[in-house]
Parts: sequence; C-alpha cells; structure tokens
Amino acid sequence: MYELPITITIDDIEYPIRKRGDYRMVLDVFSVLEDNSITQSERLLCALIDFYEDVNDIEDINIFPNVEDAVKGMYKFFNADRQSGKGLDRKLIDWEQDSAMVASAINNVAGKEIRAEDYVHWWTFMGYYMAIGESTLSTVVSIRDKILRGKKMEKWERQFRTDNPQYFTWNNKTVEEQEAENWVMQMWNEG
Repeated sequence: MYELPITITIDDIEYPIRKRGDYRMVLDVFSVLEDNSITQSERLLCALIDFYEDVNDIEDINIFPNVEDAVKGMYKFFNADRQSGKGLDRKLIDWEQDSAMVASAINNVAGKEIRAEDYVHWWTFMGYYMAIGESTLSTVVSIRDKILRGKKMEKWERQFRTDNPQYFTWNNKTVEEQEAENWVMQMWNEG
C-alpha cells in the first residue's frame, strides 16, 4: 500500500518496470501513446517496449503469457493503482507541451526542482501533481475544461485566454480543433 512498485505482476511472474518507474520514463511512454504517425497497435507495442525493462524489441513481447494483461498492468501503474473509473473523454493537458507549467507547479508542491533529481517515482510525481493548488497550470486546465464543455467563462478567464493563446493550442491547433480531431479519431476507431 505504501510501497512504490518497480515491477508488474502478471500470472505470479514479476516483470521489472524500466528505470524503476521514474516519471520521465512514463512521460516518454505517454509521448509514444500519442504519436499519431504510427498505428494504435504500433503505439501499444512501442509503449510496452519503453515501459518494461525486459522488453527491448517486438520479439520480447512473447515473454508475457498475455499481452493484454501487460497493457492493463502498465495502465494500472499509470493510474497509481487506482481504479480509473470513467475517465475524461477530452484532453485537458499535454504533458510535453505543458511541461514548463507542470514542472513549475510540481516544483512548488515538492519544494525543490524535481527535474534535477536523479529519480522520482511516477507515483510520487502524481502525488505532487494531485496536490497542485492555485497555479497557472490549474487555471489553464480549468479554462480548457470550460471551453471543451461549452461552459461560460468569467471575464477574467476570457482575458487570460486572449492574453495567453500559447496555452490554448496543441501542435498549432486550438483546443476546439484538437477536440474535433479527437472526436473524429474516436468515431473512426469505433466504426
């Protein structure tokens, strides 16, 4: 319960997590999972290679008795062993593009520069993340949420968005354009 896992157990076999679960490795895996230049299957395979210590190429995937359980174990780790429940169906944060805001907010909570640390477990990183209070990051995420839900923004929020357009584009797309693209991709994958 209070231990930070560095392995995933599948059918009573422990599989080491690459870099002992350091947050930087997880963020690298997230980048792979969002790479639209490769297929969804390729993304998952690359993510497994990046996540599991003993998986260095596609042939190594065969070490798992069930690849689906390996994927589930990886996602359970990402969720810090919490049930994911019904997640958001929209993207409110881009870990790579928002990295400066995320680092600033987490550094404030941690009381130190975490990027200078040799090792910070993903669950520790997420603990810091969950403790973020008032910050530029929380403001931006709140405004993005209102935009995507079609909720009315306060005057100061509209002004903040106007003054800081860089926070409301992902890969040169507005939040609304990215949401439309996400919806189209979701429909395509379900169809």
